[in-house]
Amino acid sequence: MNQFDPDIPGLLEGDITSVAVTDPQPFVGGVGNHVIDPTKPFTLGIEWVLQGQLVPLWLAALGGNWDVSVYAESLGGGTEARLGSASVSAASGSPTGGVNGTKFTASITVQPNSLQEHTPGTDVGGIYKLVVAVFLNSNLLGVPGYDLVGFSEGPIIQAENPQ
Repeated sequence: MNQFDPDIPGLLEGDITSVAVTDPQPFVGGVGNHVIDPTKPFTLGIEWVLQGQLVPLWLAALGGNWDVSVYAESLGGGTEARLGSASVSAASGSPTGGVNGTKFTASITVQPNSLQEHTPGTDVGGIYKLVVAVFLNSNLLGVPGYDLVGFSEGPIIQAENPQ
């Protein structure tokens, strides 16, 4: 899937490979869960990969930090929100498979009461599609088009207080 811009096949390609929701409830044991308690914090783990012949050159030229942001898009009535963000050094990538494959990771903790609870039988809140954006800003003067940006839609979660 063409999640990144620019997308230059064989030279510079990217994918957001994982958006994991971790709800630290005792009965879940800290594993992925798509039903979260909106009154408690939960964590989003994001992974993305770049590969291609231009990756080392592109990352070296841009430097700086990735801005990783997660948004919640309400399905039906409810909250539209930026749930949080993280800053990840462009130099922090680790090698992975493929030509110059470079993997990055971020963890974002969503604060309690960031999302409205689902009200069964109504169009009021509670079900959200998560959207992740990873952005590396180009500081090259006078040369537009060298920013790197990737997007991923999903997963879909439900905010439900278990009490």
